Amino acid sequence: MIFRWDGGFIMVSWEKFKEGIEWYTKHFGWTCIDSVVTPVGKKAFLKMPRLGVVTLKSFEGDFEHFSSDGDFEGHTRVGFEVANLDATLSYLEKEGIEVSNMITLPTGQVSFDIHAFDNARITVIHNKSLEGHFPEAKVTGFSDVNVRIGVKNISKAVTWYQENLGLKLVEQHDNYAHLQVEDAYDWMQLSQVFYDNILLEKLDEITYEKANPSVRNYFDVRPELFYETYSKLKEKGLEPSEIAGNPGNGWAGFHFFDLDGNRINVWSYPAQ
Repeated sequence: MIFRWDGGFIMVSWEKFKEGIEWYTKHFGWTCIDSVVTPVGKKAFLKMPRLGVVTLKSFEGDFEHFSSDGDFEGHTRVGFEVANLDATLSYLEKEGIEVSNMITLPTGQVSFDIHAFDNARITVIHNKSLEGHFPEAKVTGFSDVNVRIGVKNISKAVTWYQENLGLKLVEQHDNYAHLQVEDAYDWMQLSQVFYDNILLEKLDEITYEKANPSVRNYFDVRPELFYETYSKLKEKGLEPSEIAGNPGNGWAGFHFFDLDGNRINVWSYPAQ
């Protein structure tokens, strides 16, 4: 099984889909480069000013993979980047957009959550090196900390992610671990190997249960490996969800969960 990190979806209701596009373009400075209705629902592709495209995706009650199950966001966060910290905080306050308390990551970077459209949790991480750049944008791209995952036990989680997703361990400590995974875009489009960063964080005295967050990170598998990967996950007893879409001629996806109920999303689509 070969997994590569490939960004993700921000989920929104079918009825509020257009409103969601307008919210992110207005408040974050993103550009909608296309909006389509597909066999698995509505999608809009939002280009971020510095780096990356994120997909706005409609919830779909007919698909387990796209269902909306409660308000528990869980402990997996996709990392977005903020360049101009004070200006961004000032703008969000002026617009009445709620933010969480700031924390300092093991990397030394400051991070906080933005309660975005329909209360989607957008986690941003300050990139000090970009202060003064992209002055009109509030969220400039994906962060160099691509994913943060809260876990009960660092050692057990590291082993699980190595064995089941093939992540590479960079460093491990009592309360966090730094792992890496190949980037899908660089491999598919540029024929280059570039590593994205995943931070496992030990979180105490919190609720651990299966979650279906609004902001969902995705790992890519190539179409020719899709069913083989799905079957191997079932053989491991990881209980992947039903498949949404068709990997033979378009987009397809499913999900499963780690030891602590963190949702792992997988998708596949033909290379352009």
